[in-house]
Amino acid sequence: MSWTDLGGGVLSRRSRAFQMHSVVLLDAAHTVLVDPGVLPSELDDIAARVRAVNPAAITLIFTHAHWDHVLGRAWWPSARTIGHHRFTTDLHRSMEWLHDEADKIAAQHGEKWAKRFEPFRPDEAVAGLHFHKVGPWRLVFRDAFGHSDSQYSIHLPEQRVLIAADMLSDIEVPMLDREPPATYLATLRALLPALEGGAIETLIPGHGTIARGRAEVERRFTRDLAYLEALEREVRRLREGGASLAEAQGKLSKMDDVERHPEHPMRETHLENIQLAYEGVPAARS
Repeated sequence: MSWTDLGGGVLSRRSRAFQMHSVVLLDAAHTVLVDPGVLPSELDDIAARVRAVNPAAITLIFTHAHWDHVLGRAWWPSARTIGHHRFTTDLHRSMEWLHDEADKIAAQHGEKWAKRFEPFRPDEAVAGLHFHKVGPWRLVFRDAFGHSDSQYSIHLPEQRVLIAADMLSDIEVPMLDREPPATYLATLRALLPALEGGAIETLIPGHGTIARGRAEVERRFTRDLAYLEALEREVRRLREGGASLAEAQGKLSKMDDVERHPEHPMRETHLENIQLAYEGVPAARS
């Protein structure tokens, strides 16, 4: 099913494209949409679900500025928007390929865009650890760098739900963006106290399937931490031993837990991760 009702007005819609999740916090007084997308027909479906409630106010929250997470802005042009304080800079960087990628994914699914995305600046910018109330919804924003310069996670403490942005997927390895593994590792480790304290029982990843129950959520953290720690450790060992980037990529190309889903190959992403890890390690002294 494309829709999952998590109770208490929290719904998630999983796209046919990349298994991406759009989260709807449905309330007649104030509805919140997190990363609405990805395809035109799916955005129409989300809009219909929201119209059925006819909320007095709508807020759009974007976990980061990557193209597949921002396209829904065109469906609610008058809604208030929240993004990271780096969002505008990050979005500007991706505008070169945003429309090409959006057109490509729509065509792959037999669709076209009737509403064209236009770049925007969020009405409200947040950063760091930020506690926020949007209508009846209590949200905790936390910087989540490593995959994107403009990413944060969103925690709903009352519902014990973590909206993890593009982290903790069961179909994708962590995808580094211009940063070595240490940045991503710090992001995940900062979330562990909430998990260990019982504040997270449901995890909605950017892509993949929802993790339900503390044990499954813990497995997601353990898996991604293990991948990043091994990547960091093995790349450092090879580079300090004098290996070239090509040699490191060759030796680590089949590292454990790279390919997690047959329809979502990760080999190229893994090779890029090795490069970013390699560039973060000082070259061996001769």
